[in-house]
Order: sequence, then structure tokens, then C-alpha cells
Amino acid sequence: MLAVSYSWLKGQQEDKQDTDVHYHSLTGEGNFNWRFVYPFDYLMAEEKIVMSKKESMFSWDETEYKIPARLTLQVWDADHFSADDFLGAIELDLNRFTRGAKTAKLCTIEMATDESSFPMVSIFKQKRVKGWWPFVARNENDEMELTGKVEAELHLLTAEEAEKSPAGLARNEPDPLEKPNRPDTTFIWFLNPLKSIKYLICTRYKWLIVKIVLALLLVIMIGLFLYSMPGYMVKKLLGA
Repeated sequence: MLAVSYSWLKGQQEDKQDTDVHYHSLTGEGNFNWRFVYPFDYLMAEEKIVMSKKESMFSWDETEYKIPARLTLQVWDADHFSADDFLGAIELDLNRFTRGAKTAKLCTIEMATDESSFPMVSIFKQKRVKGWWPFVARNENDEMELTGKVEAELHLLTAEEAEKSPAGLARNEPDPLEKPNRPDTTFIWFLNPLKSIKYLICTRYKWLIVKIVLALLLVIMIGLFLYSMPGYMVKKLLGA
């Protein structure tokens, strides 16, 4: 599996940012440690982002728009020879969104489908939020299903704060981020088939194999018992 993530603020899809690609992840886990940076103007009284852009390439002046402060995160399966496959997404209303779960295990689809049941936060009040959020997508029955989970950290800075503490995009300077700790399962399977087989056996099918082995031992023991039982009964009858 090849994983890549995208991010943008509502109204700025043309300026969307994407991570690098996590290649050949057998577990379906993608590790990025990637920074997205979005400068924007915000009207606190109206809880809207203010942006200006030309309506068309033929416009002389820019038009001002006031739009909801929404952040979209997506994850895709990157394909070499065809279009990427959409896996899931989460859209966060930055004025009020579900507080992130403390662990991946506590992160559930209800955080996206039933927000009223969870504590809500505002990035404009809390300034810094970290946690796990669900990625969701619609299945063939047009029902929402959980397709993944993302751990993210959101920081909000004023223009003055950002100028004093600049941060680069992705993992770049200034304030660079470390490269992600991508597991040993990230490799091209056909270059190391023994490692692939070992991973599949030890990680995915370990308990299934244990159950099969125990079942086989039980069948062998029952077979040996049934095989030796007639001879034992004959000996008992003959008083041997």
C-alpha cells in the first residue's frame, strides 16, 4: 500500500498541500510527520475566514469572500500506473469541532457522524489541539464507514507570533521536523520475500496458525486413541 495525505482550508483547494508518499506499507499505516502551513485572515465577530481573489482571469480587481473556517484532511492510496484511490477524509470546523481522542483505540466513527455526543473545541480559543480523528468515506450502500484514523496537532498563531517563531513547510527549515519513524514493513516485498512471509505469518496470522496447529494435535491424539482402543479392549477381554 502507498499512502499520501492532502490538506486544505475551505476556499483554498487550489492551494492544497500534500505529504510525501509512504511506500509499500504492509500494515496500511502511513507515517509522515509533515507540517502544513496556512496563512489566513479571520473575522472573530463573524467566525469567518476572509480571502480575496479574482473571479476569473479577465477580472481586474479581486473580490472579497467570507467563508467558514474549515480544514479538510484526506488520505489516498497512491498508484503508480493509474489514478490514486480515495480512502477517507475528515473535515473540521475550526470554530467548533470534536476534541481529538487521546489514543487511536478511542477514536471512533461517531466522532465524525455524531459530533454532539463529544466535547467540542475551537482552535481560535484553545490555540493548540492534538489528538486522533477518524477518516470516513461512503461505501457502495452510500453509508458512512470508518476507513482510517489520523493523529494530528493543530497550532494557531497570530501574524506577529508566526513572524517571531517561523516554521517551514513539510519538514523543512526553519524549525525542521524529524523524518518519520516508518516501520521495517516498509519495503518492496519481492526484493525480500522471506521478510514478507515472516511478517504475514508472525503478525497477521500468528493466532490463526496457533489454533490450526492445536486443532491438528487434538485430531492426531483422537486418531491415535481410536486406533489403539480396539487392541486395548481385546487385551482386556483376554485378560492379557
